Amino acid sequence: SSKRSSALLEHKSPVLLPLDLTVPLFPTPTQDVCAISAFDTFVQPTLNPRLTKFSMELTGITQQEVDNAPRIATALQLYMQWLESLQLVDPDGNRQGNWCFATWGDVDIMQTLRQELEYKSIPLPKCFHRWINLKDDSIFKKHYGREPRGGLRTCVESVHATWEGRAHNGLVDSFNTAKIVRHMVQTGFHFTRATRGLNEDGVPFGQVDNNKNGNVRRQQKPQLNTEITNCLPQNELV
Repeated sequence: SSKRSSALLEHKSPVLLPLDLTVPLFPTPTQDVCAISAFDTFVQPTLNPRLTKFSMELTGITQQEVDNAPRIATALQLYMQWLESLQLVDPDGNRQGNWCFATWGDVDIMQTLRQELEYKSIPLPKCFHRWINLKDDSIFKKHYGREPRGGLRTCVESVHATWEGRAHNGLVDSFNTAKIVRHMVQTGFHFTRATRGLNEDGVPFGQVDNNKNGNVRRQQKPQLNTEITNCLPQNELV
């Protein structure tokens, strides 16, 4: 564990849009979003508590910063409290309202967070069971007509946005990812469904799972658009 950060966006209406979290469902080209809240914390590693020189040079994170940080269970609890304070989840971690995480790739939730929590016997809150991967063909490529190649910074700059901060810092990456979301909203893209998710047992759809009888089965990808857009009236969030 090193860092988990998110930013919150607001559409110029009474609707809350947590970036790395949500976007308006049916915006118009004249509508805009802006950051109104952020969550930022380092996470103290426990399996490999000493940072490598490579990690420190890549991220700018220091050993002292992670030594003084909470462990992942506490950090996740604080994160969920932040979401609850924004009325995005209930006390049990279930999503409230029609919103969804937006990520740059599937790795952060589907592998890094999910697998670490599973290894440490920490339940993954159910609000993480659906997300929008902006790199999915149905999102970035569909809107811009090209592959999201060259990394996050290249893609941010390709939509004529200015990259700010040091890459590989969680909060910096979140805010810069938001710039892609913001540009897509401004240029008429409609976020209507999640692109990936987990089943009731926390297993990614499309991956092989061993069921209770020991039989191997492949999880089928769900009809995520129905689950997401029918949570609340369609003038809310996705």
